[in-house]
Amino acid sequence: MKLKRQHVERRPSHPGEILKTLWLDELGMTQLEFAKKLSETTGGKVKVSTLQTKLSEIINGKRAMSADFAVLLGQVLDTSPRMWMNLQVNLDIWEAESDAA
Repeated sequence: MKLKRQHVERRPSHPGEILKTLWLDELGMTQLEFAKKLSETTGGKVKVSTLQTKLSEIINGKRAMSADFAVLLGQVLDTSPRMWMNLQVNLDIWEAESDAA
């Protein structure tokens, strides 16, 4: 017997939406403050301005979550990078299935 995965009707949340509403808003942090934390975690290897741009693009749904950024978020927020990547994969699959329909 072959099981067919049903298409989810509701668009999954973008990882940036989750990051903003469940983390930044709850922590009371601005994107700039969080970008500074991210930069500190890299030991200053990645500039605050670069991370702020990337963060803003992810939060606004203009950029997909990358594995590197997921690892960095995991380090700063004490979360699993896989959680962030799973959010992105679920969204990517939903969009691909919607385009194919």
